[in-house]
Amino acid sequence: MASTLLVLVSGAFAASDDAHALLAKAHAAYVEDRARSRYWNWTTTTTRAIIDKDGNVLQQIPSVTVESPIRSDGKRCNALLAWGDGLQPYLANAAADQRCKVEEELVDVFQMETLLQARQVRIARRSRETIVVSVRADSSMARSDDPFQRCIGSLEGHIELDPATWFPKHVVLKAAGRGCEQQVPVVNHYDAVPVRAASSTLSKGSILEHEYELQKYKTGNTAKNYWALVRSHSVRPLPPSATTLIVWGRRIPIEVPTRDCRAVIDGLTTVSELSAESVLRIETEAKKDK
Repeated sequence: MASTLLVLVSGAFAASDDAHALLAKAHAAYVEDRARSRYWNWTTTTTRAIIDKDGNVLQQIPSVTVESPIRSDGKRCNALLAWGDGLQPYLANAAADQRCKVEEELVDVFQMETLLQARQVRIARRSRETIVVSVRADSSMARSDDPFQRCIGSLEGHIELDPATWFPKHVVLKAAGRGCEQQVPVVNHYDAVPVRAASSTLSKGSILEHEYELQKYKTGNTAKNYWALVRSHSVRPLPPSATTLIVWGRRIPIEVPTRDCRAVIDGLTTVSELSAESVLRIETEAKKDK
């Protein structure tokens, strides 16, 4: 009964907000949720394939499984756990702080926090069950000196908010422009073959989808509830000149012609709650490091 009342009150309050105010609430909810990740474990397996214009698979890329170790400061990261073809991950036996550095090297020009600061937005639908905010491409953001704003400025689609928490639980976007087609750092930890330059695969025409689900803490402590990214999906056109993919710091040659081809990327995540003993140990170790 209490949760139903919360939804009704939140929905009624949202009726007086415009799209920018709602996204500000969503941004705050997203940032707060990241802090709650310390109470949860997750494992994500991502598959990639190159397909032709008819959807036929031309090349399967080795899958990637990442886990969520805790750094010495008590924060989590995504760290490589396994390759689908059995190759040993770079820094497989290193401490969490070292393994976490690999994620920091991999620049994703799409940032959820920047999306939630988009300016060309409006409320597309609102009810007791959901709030949908539409996002239009923004030419002023697309000309920004900030690479993350440039990317967001070229995207259009919608963001579905949870009325009870304001969290952006479902995002569907399309790259209407070329703002995400940017040079990114070259990272190759697995062989000595030089890679002269690398660019984001989030090119014009790409589709990007993120789906989150609320994970409820079993003790009923709502302060530890966590919105986990449980599913991601992306379809990205490849340039005809593409010869290599860089995946988690690994150079993977493209073995097929890429004219009229796309890369399909799907990620699935399983989430589990930390035990009380694990949380206590983590918090104690974090205090010792200060």
